[in-house]
Amino acid sequence: MNVILYFQPSSKTSAPGKLSGVQEIAEKNGWHVQSIDGFPPAENIRKLVDFWKPIGAIAECGNEHTEIDTHIFGTIPVVFFSHNPKTLPASCFSVSHDSIATAQLAAKELLMTGFENFAYIPYAERRYWSEERQRGFCDALTLNGKHCTVFKYKSNVTDVTGRQEALRRFLARLPKPCAVFAANDKTAAETITAARFEGLAVPEEVAVLGVDNYAQICEHTVPPLSSIEPDFRRGGNLAVLLLLSLAHGKRDQERMHHMTFGPLRVVRRASTRLLSAPDRVVSEALDLIRREACQGLRSAKVASLFSCSRRQADIRFRNATGHSILEEIHAVQLECAKQMLQDSNVQLKTISDFCGFAHPNSLRKFFRSETGMSMSEWRLRVNR
Repeated sequence: MNVILYFQPSSKTSAPGKLSGVQEIAEKNGWHVQSIDGFPPAENIRKLVDFWKPIGAIAECGNEHTEIDTHIFGTIPVVFFSHNPKTLPASCFSVSHDSIATAQLAAKELLMTGFENFAYIPYAERRYWSEERQRGFCDALTLNGKHCTVFKYKSNVTDVTGRQEALRRFLARLPKPCAVFAANDKTAAETITAARFEGLAVPEEVAVLGVDNYAQICEHTVPPLSSIEPDFRRGGNLAVLLLLSLAHGKRDQERMHHMTFGPLRVVRRASTRLLSAPDRVVSEALDLIRREACQGLRSAKVASLFSCSRRQADIRFRNATGHSILEEIHAVQLECAKQMLQDSNVQLKTISDFCGFAHPNSLRKFFRSETGMSMSEWRLRVNR
């Protein structure tokens, strides 16, 4: 069996999505993907190549500001993943996320808040993708006649306390209300923490948007974090397709040397959700729906948060959000179903169990009424 070695940092939030995309195309070609956690020393890489005798490798490796010695892989074709292409030899092949496109999407999303003030929070360590997101965000705002204030803090990256204190002072000085774009979800979570310690209301005074849609972070900040989800699965697809071309000897196409994948969607949560009529109980109801909609949540439980009749609760919810409690529950359930449909390995009949529907047929009817197509048709469309 033909083997691909896939070197990946297991700590990266994007790892599952990328690996899924890699495996999807590899399996169609009868290739086995052997995942290697981390990036071993050169001697160990040579031993791994000798042991597996792979037809190629995909590598997320090393510090992105240092050049990679590509000879350690021997003669097998290699595609470098999420590495700064400027630090790779001109003859190398790579795939990375389009950070400029993501920053432009962030600008569009935050401009729609109606805020006049904007800020960007870079990643704690120097990263080329953080710098590109800063440039793309600032340029997009300038195009729309707005200014962006950038957080600047130079210190040892281990000085977490110093950075947090500086971030609090920065947020306190910003003109309010302000829409903040953070380099990634980790940075956005730090921003929300800083805002809360300064007594700033999120999102009314400071709206915060991150990148990666890493659920373990986004769903556990207070309030939950809105985030742009990169199309990591597509990135994995591109890496294998590029490797397939290299394995077939197609190395002379200039356009193939560096390929990019863009953002998939904006996942809106409470950190950017501005209610037309600010209401603390409505905010609590929205958070409850986000947490439990896919666990069989009923409108009555949400309405019970309000100290009024169920009808009045729904009117109050609609006045603040523009739609009913049930419609909000259905929106979260539909989003969950769509997310699961992107994984072709998940059986259609099992999806209802994860979306709060008692029977598969109930989800099928609901899905068609909302999208105009069946679940299988939608899956084929997005996974082409």
